This record gives sequence, structure tokens and C-alpha cells, in this order.
Amino acid sequence: MGFDVQNFGLGVLAGWASAYGVYRARKLISAATDSAREGASQARSSATRSSDSRYVHDLVDLIERRHLAGGASRLSELLIEPRFIPRDRLMVPPGEEDLLVSVLDNLPKVHDHPYLHAPYHIETLSVDELTTGDRALALLGLPGSGRTTALLTIALRALGKIDFDTHDDKIQQQLDQEEASLTEKDRAVRVKERIVIEQRAQEQLANERRQKFDTEGDAAASDETPLLGEFFPVYVHMADLNFASRGEYNADVDPAEPIVRAVQYNVGRVTASTIPRFLYTRLNRGQALLLIDGYDDLPEAERPTARAWLKALLNQYRANFIIVAGPAQGYGALTDLGMTPIFMRPWSMVDIEQAAEKWAQAWPFIGRTGGRAGRRTAPVPEAASITRAQSNSRALSPFDFTLKVWANYADDATQAGFEGWLRGYLARHLPADRALDDILPQIIQLGVVQIEDGYITSARLQALAAAEASADGASDPSAAEAAGAESAGDEAAKPARGRRGRADRAAAQNGAQADQADNGEDSETATPQGRLLGDLRRSGLLLRFRGDRYQFRHPNLAAYLASLSLIDAAPEDLQARAEQAAWRQVFVYAGMNVPLDDIVRERTTAPFDIMSNNVTELARWLAYASTDVPWRGDLLRQLGVLLLSPNQYPHVRERAVAALITARDKSVTRLLRQAVRNADPAIRRLGCLGLGAVGDPEVISDLIALLRQDPTETVQLAAGLALSAIGTGDALNAMVEAFSGGSDVMRQAMAEAFAGLPDEGHPILNDAIVHEEMELRRAAIFGLRRINTTWALIAIYRAFLDDAEWYVRSAAQEAFEQIQYGRRESYTRALPTVDTLEWLKDWAAQQGENLPSGDGANQMLLRALQEGDAETRTLAAANLGQLGMLDTSRLLYAALRDRQDEVRAAAHESLARLQAQMGKPLPSPN
Repeated sequence: MGFDVQNFGLGVLAGWASAYGVYRARKLISAATDSAREGASQARSSATRSSDSRYVHDLVDLIERRHLAGGASRLSELLIEPRFIPRDRLMVPPGEEDLLVSVLDNLPKVHDHPYLHAPYHIETLSVDELTTGDRALALLGLPGSGRTTALLTIALRALGKIDFDTHDDKIQQQLDQEEASLTEKDRAVRVKERIVIEQRAQEQLANERRQKFDTEGDAAASDETPLLGEFFPVYVHMADLNFASRGEYNADVDPAEPIVRAVQYNVGRVTASTIPRFLYTRLNRGQALLLIDGYDDLPEAERPTARAWLKALLNQYRANFIIVAGPAQGYGALTDLGMTPIFMRPWSMVDIEQAAEKWAQAWPFIGRTGGRAGRRTAPVPEAASITRAQSNSRALSPFDFTLKVWANYADDATQAGFEGWLRGYLARHLPADRALDDILPQIIQLGVVQIEDGYITSARLQALAAAEASADGASDPSAAEAAGAESAGDEAAKPARGRRGRADRAAAQNGAQADQADNGEDSETATPQGRLLGDLRRSGLLLRFRGDRYQFRHPNLAAYLASLSLIDAAPEDLQARAEQAAWRQVFVYAGMNVPLDDIVRERTTAPFDIMSNNVTELARWLAYASTDVPWRGDLLRQLGVLLLSPNQYPHVRERAVAALITARDKSVTRLLRQAVRNADPAIRRLGCLGLGAVGDPEVISDLIALLRQDPTETVQLAAGLALSAIGTGDALNAMVEAFSGGSDVMRQAMAEAFAGLPDEGHPILNDAIVHEEMELRRAAIFGLRRINTTWALIAIYRAFLDDAEWYVRSAAQEAFEQIQYGRRESYTRALPTVDTLEWLKDWAAQQGENLPSGDGANQMLLRALQEGDAETRTLAAANLGQLGMLDTSRLLYAALRDRQDEVRAAAHESLARLQAQMGKPLPSPN
């Protein structure tokens, strides 16, 4: 019997209202969760009641104003819940995957071109799930991806200061309405009748596991995984650690001391005098949540020192929970220290729509006009303005979208597109008496200084002014003298050296006075350069760090301003800048105003690296370049060749289609339509996913035809998922058809896709879980487990307890077990060592040997790559890259000549992984 399309979403709400009431009373029967939460709450309350509550107050104040719109609104008012993408699962032999492995796990995830996977409902981690594995994480992403905001959000969550808003859910709204219509007596009766549903599910699960159900034992098991609130957050930016300061720290310094001094610099005087003992106590007890920002904002000269400090910190304070923000490429400097990588999830359209709505709600305060004495609130943006902000926003980073929504609601952009949004932001963050056109040459210079030096200082600006005056034949000796005095003042402000333990705390307390003096106003009034920096700090454009060093509020602002310095640059100067790593983000914006034809031509004709970065990176340039740049067509054609060429490595094809989405060019649809008509199913699959990411409703007919008629299931799946990314009525109807009549894998894929569509998809799953066809009920489990709502959890409990078919109950049991106890394999757990790989143990046994430990296991893995059968060689090649074994590249290159396609593809992808970790190009074999 087919699925009843006409009645999707109606469901059987009456029977669910009581169950919803049960779950709202879940705290009465979830002793394990409540016990842990109570402990975390008591820890927070203790801090709040103590003198250390001053630190909490100062930290929250810092967090609320440290974001891109920090001068206009609190972060908590605009916050979109950050989600995180775990590292790829380690490849295992076929058939050993978990039952609940997501079909979407196989979607390509290109983290330096993330907008291909952005619209798809891939598996992600919430903030609360970060504590389930390793306690040292590297949070990775592109500039503007929201890493700083994520760190600040984690801190707020640990303090219990925020709850994440869920999207308005139609099913839950109806349940709430029905619950509200009941009398108190009826509600009490229903709760009493259903209060044991979760306990029954726990008992049934224990029986299935052949265990005795024990509430206290279950609580003890749950306590093994700490909650985020059990750690006390400490946010520091690496610029405040001031590694460039000569003589501040000696070789024996406790690695916690730089953190203590950074915290002191950013809190009030009273807090600064008492915080050292508090922080050292937390660190020594393993109770600190260290959130470390700004690693990839450091100048290259400071990174070795920063890395050495991180190594010492991890060695001495590994019991604490440590998260360090880092880049999407070149993150091996962090993972080599034993940190587990997680990646920022790009915003989906649901996130973008929610962000536009939150900005609209906060706009009366953000958009206020008039002087301080008589500021008038702004009107709430009209619906048309909100829709404009949401429209055409695919492939925008959180940074980009923030600029866009602000410009839309303020209606103050003087240019169209990204440059207009960016200039609008700059103009709003200038002193009231300074116009952007007047001050632009000065802030361009500031941008260049930040790109070249990592920081902006008054002394550096004075030296530049003196050099310029000297070059003009009008050298001013007093300027040089002032510059020297400024430098001497910086040296005098440095804190004294410290020693370990108690001596460190004393030194930190003494150094607090110097830091507080450094945070005063003297250096911002003594010279014209200092006054400029002070004005821009007070207006919100600059941030000030220890050592009298400044940076723009966001590094992308410095990159844009530095790009304007290239407008009149000589070709040889342009070429020299383009080769410097510090100027990489600058050239992303340079195409808006600078002719880059020669550089593009040189890059596209140079020998390729293993990831084809010399071509795919140019897609980011194209995304911001003016529409008439001569190299636009040639670059798109070259990306098309990478995608469509026969005998291409799969990873290169994935990067090519991801780069096409990054480019945000309308002609990309035409290229992707060619891809879905290609004879190669791998190319058709990527073409479908690309069309979904573009989101053009005009391609729905192409995708429906592939969904219904393509002979390859992977292409059908990609077409169905692409329809979910477009999300129109016609697309949803085709998805429903595939859900009701497709294969088990197709049904699972559609169910997971429905889980990512709150308005349209959730009612479908609600109806499917009670449908008479067991295949649909089972498929619905895979979607419901991805929905963090009470009604979805109750539906899984009911299916586990009451469904007549084992086929459905087994899937519900797996889902319930995951909800109750967490995933079998934590997504944030450190990768295993080679000597623990089960498949390698089996292979070694087949050779009549045991798998040795240490380097002997590594050698066995290399033997498997060379001597095993095709499946073994594929596993070995894949694991070498996933485990980050950088010294195996020679053998991986040799495996590119293997006679089996699967082995060659795995070896190539592993080489690409190694390049991404190193951040340095490996040569392409072609």
C-alpha cells in the first residue's frame, strides 16, 4: 500500500499529547542526567556566590561584546547554535559499520570549500556533545566561518547562560496547544499514566542487552562522560599571550602563566588581583575549559613559540578540556600535538533564515539613531526586507551574511554587493566625526601593517610616518624620537618574569598592575598615531591586546583594506604579495578592484599540487571579484574540466564541484547540468549534489528524472538529497514518492533529509512512524533520531516498546541506545593507534604473525599496502592518510600506480589529507 500523500503531517496527535507530557516530566525518571546536571549547576552556583563571581561577570561581559556586532548588540541576542563536523570515520572493512551510520556520511565534505555540503543534513556535533571524547580539540575552519563565536558560545553554555532556540516545530506547537487545553487534573492523570514510559524503555533495553536494569548503576555509567557545565570556561586570544615580548617569560615558566596574564588583562582591576589563585586551582584540578583563539591570526614568527607553549600546556594540564581554534588547512601543527580535529559546520538555509529573523528582532536596538542623550529606536524591519536578507544567501559565511543583513536593514550601502556591505560596516564603526572616504587611506595602512606584522602598534605607525617624511625630503626628527620613546614605554610596561607554582601566581598578581596600566589611556593620547588607534578602538573597529598591540575586530576587515593598497601596485609587487602566505586572504578580496589576470594565468598553467589548490583556491577570489573580470570564464572552464575529465581522481572531482559552488557564479548551473548528463555515474552523482547546493528551482525536473530513472542507486540518492536542498513543493512531492516506494537505503536517506526540514519534513516523519507499512516505520526511525524534540524521542521509545515488527524494534533499539548512552564511537575521540586496528590484526594473523606494537605496527600497515589483496590495500592506503602518517607519502605515491581503481583513489585521497594537514603543496602525479 502506498504512502498517503494527502494526509502527510496530520498524524495522530491525540495519542501523542500524553506522551509529550511524559517527556516534559522526564526529569522525574532520568536520574543519571539530572544528577550530572545538578552537579554542574551547583558548581556554577558556587562560583556565582563566591568572590570569583566577579570573573564570571567580566567574562560574560567580554563574550557579549567580542563578536562582529559587539558594539551594537549582545551575542546572546543574535546567536545561531554552532554545529561541528567530526573528522571522517576511520575506514573499516565492509559490513562492520554501525546500523545507524548515516547515509549522508558518504557526502563529500571539502572543508576549505564548505558550501557543497552546507545545505545537506549531515551528521554534526552539538556544543554539549563535545565532551564525549577527547579533551583536546582543534576547532578548524576558514576565516569568517564563526570559530571565535563558537568558542564564546561554548563558554556561555558552560556557564549555563544560554539555551539554544529550536526552530518552531509544527508538531510540537500542536502538542503544546493540546496540552494547554487540558485541565490540571487531566494533565496529572496523563502524566501519571505515562510516567513510566522511559523507564520501561530502559528496562527493555537492559533485557535486550541481558543486563539487570539499575537506575543508580545507569547514573554512574552516565557520570563517566562529563557535562560541559562541569568545566569552568577561560577564553583567551593568543594575541594576549604576547609571545613576542622579549624577556617576559623564562624557559621554566609554568605554561599556565601566559593564560593568567591574558585573563588579567581582560577583566577589572579587582578581579585581576584575585584571579591567579582561582585559575591555578581550577587548572590543577582539571576543571578548566580553556578556549584558545587566534592561532592562525598570529604572525608566522610567533607560531613556533605558540606551538611549543601549547605542547607544554597539554603535557602539564591535559586533564582540563582544551579547545584551540585553527585553520582549515595547515592544522597539522595542532593535530600533531594530539588534538582531535573538528570542523565548523557552514550555515544551512535554516540557519540563515533564523539569523535574519534574530537580527530583525534585535534591530530596534541595533539600528538606533541620534546622539547618546536622545537615541531613538529603529522600527522592526518589514517582511520584505527580511526576505531580501535571506534571499540569494547560499555560499555565504557567517561573516559575509552578518555584513549583508546589517546593510539590508540599515539600508546604508553605497555600493552593490559584498564591497558595499563591507564599506557600510566600516563606516558604521568610525568615530562620529570621521567619514570613510576621508579616513580610508589611514585605515588601509593599518590593514597592511596587520597583514605584514600580525598586529598594529603606534610605534610601527610612527616609524612608517617618519620613513615617509624622510622619503619626501621632510624628515621629522621629533617623530623618530617619539617612536623611540613609545618603544621604550612598551618595554617598561612588560610584567616581570615568573616562576612555577606559587611564584607564578605572585608574578601574575604583580604583573596585573602592569597589564592594567597597559590597558589605560596614556598610549592612546601621547601621539597622533596613538590617538587614531584609540579613536578606532572606542568606535569598535579595532581590538586592543596586551603589549599595546591592535587588530581589526575581524581579520577579514584587515584583509579587505590591505587589498585596496594593491590597486596601483606594480605587476612584480602583486606577484610577490600573492606568493606570501600572510596575504592569502587579501587576494580573496583583491579581485574587486585589482586586475589579477597575469597571476591567475600563471597559477592555472603551473604544475598542479595533489589537491589542485592552484585552481580551486581561485574560486574564492572569483566569489568576490567584479562580474566583468576577464579571467572568470577561463577559470570556470578549467574547474569544469577537472570535474568532467575521464580518469580523474574522485577527490579532485569533489574539490572541483565544491569550488564551483564557492564561486557563486550563475553559469555554474550550466556546467553542473552537463555533469548530470555524463556517462560516468560518479560525475552524475557530484553534478546532482552540486545542483542541490546551488538551489536553483529550475533544475528540479532534471533531478526528478534522475531520481526516477537513473540506473545507479548512488545517483538516485544524490538526486533525492539535492531535491531536499532545494525544498520547493515539487521537490518535496518527489521526495515523498521516493520515501514511500524506494529502496531501504533511499527511504533512510529521505528520512534523514526530512529531519533537516522542520516545517515540511517533521510532519512527514511524525505520520510515517505510525504508518501500517513497517518499511516506512523503520525508515522514520533514522530521521527521528536526528530531531532534537520531545515528540520525536517519545516516538522512538514507543516504537522500541510496542512495535509489532522486530525489523522496526531493532532500529528503534539502536536509536534509543544511542540517545540514552551516546554513540558507540565518540566523534571526538582521538584516533586509534595502528596496533589497535582490528582488520590489521586479522591480516597479520593470516600472514602467521602477531601485530606488534609501536613502529612495528606501522611497518605492518605499510606491508599491507604493498602485499595485501585489493580490499586490504585500499584499507591500508585510506588509514595511512586518516591517521596522519606524514612519513608514508613515498609509498602512497607508489600506490597511485596500483592496478585497482579503489586503491589508487584511496592513496590519492590520503595524500590530499596529508597536504591539508601540512598546509604545504604535494606535487600531483599527473
